[in-house]
Amino acid sequence: MNRSEADVYKLTALVTGGERGIGSAITQALRKDGITCTVTGRSKVRPTHLDPDVDYKALDFLDPLSVEDFSRYVREDLKPDILINNAGFNSVAPIAEMSSSLLRDIMEVNLIGPYLLTQASLPAMIANEWGRIVNISSIWSVIGNSGNSAYCASKFGIDGFTASLASEVADKGVLVNAVAPGYTATEALKSKYSQRQIEEVSRQIPVGRLGEPEEVAEIVSWLVSPKNGYVSGQNICVDGGVTRTSHPLRRWT
Repeated sequence: MNRSEADVYKLTALVTGGERGIGSAITQALRKDGITCTVTGRSKVRPTHLDPDVDYKALDFLDPLSVEDFSRYVREDLKPDILINNAGFNSVAPIAEMSSSLLRDIMEVNLIGPYLLTQASLPAMIANEWGRIVNISSIWSVIGNSGNSAYCASKFGIDGFTASLASEVADKGVLVNAVAPGYTATEALKSKYSQRQIEEVSRQIPVGRLGEPEEVAEIVSWLVSPKNGYVSGQNICVDGGVTRTSHPLRRWT
């Protein structure tokens, strides 16, 4: 089934971690495009700030039963046209101090969870001969960050997964890409860094500021739209120029 901008077919999207931060901005951008969105979060109670038109499902990537049940729902009932693997988890520690349980948690959320949801989403996309998958990676899927080896391993893994899957399903009408945000002005970042730290890291970004969640969302919106029929297998950095310049960047965790 070929899609064009003139199609009246109603597209549906699943956005993990879509209730806040970059995920929320992506959800809002997709809804502006007329796409019906389902978002996930860890809370068993629907967040009160969500628009009533957005469907909410609880999903805990650290609970195997939750992932199994939700994957079944995605495969049998939701059958999204678009999958945004956005939910992520980070914990910073030197490799000598990284526990095996914490390492597994990072991999479960950042790599294994997206893999399993992609498995669940693909059958309907392939049957429809149209689908879009975007994995939200990180600049730490492109460059290393000292003291952050587990997170980098998971995000480099997402980049490899994206490239491999893109090759596997492109001839079936499914395009797969990753988007790699740099330092982005989410509430989570603002709560983690002091104003002085934000100002210092901003000076080290070539454009001189943090990114906005909406700037990441606009790239995702285009990648999943009918306008994109040829871009696949890419990991697109939205980072103010950090990863492609010689501008020095202190490794902030």
